[in-house]
Amino acid sequence: MLRNILFVLFLTYISAPGQKPVEQDESMLVYETIIDANVDDVWKAFTTREGLESWMAPKVEIDLAIGGKIKSNYNPEGEIDDASTIENTILSYDPKRMLSMKATRFPEGFPFIEAAKKTWSVFYFSEISPAKTKLVLVGLGYSDDNQSKKMKEFFAIGNAELIEKLRASLEGRQRID
Repeated sequence: MLRNILFVLFLTYISAPGQKPVEQDESMLVYETIIDANVDDVWKAFTTREGLESWMAPKVEIDLAIGGKIKSNYNPEGEIDDASTIENTILSYDPKRMLSMKATRFPEGFPFIEAAKKTWSVFYFSEISPAKTKLVLVGLGYSDDNQSKKMKEFFAIGNAELIEKLRASLEGRQRID
């Protein structure tokens, strides 16, 4: 469960089938994947409460605005703003093309707080066809200190699992309204 919680921080590292690492320097993680869903649905999966709850966490609040918050809780019996809530602050967005955010509140017990405070993430959405979207995830601000290295290793597993949940929730399903 901690692996799933950590994904919400959107410090991405993906290694599942259908996803491809891209050349990068040590301060970033760059991966891309193709999802069999239109760009509208992939965007909504990241930017609406219904979309995020369909694949990421059972409880989510989102204010899609510069400085807006995405709060999530993986505990179905938990509450938003309790000790297990994760908060990301939206840094910028270009609808259906780009979303950037930074983790600004961490769940109790999160082992990489100092490393995570130095990172942020950018998500790029590109329409390949009316039914396919390229998703590129860029995690920035990583360093060569031990905590940051361990955090990157940790995300290799947890994020791959969640990206597969995203894919399963979108592929072959109706549009998210």
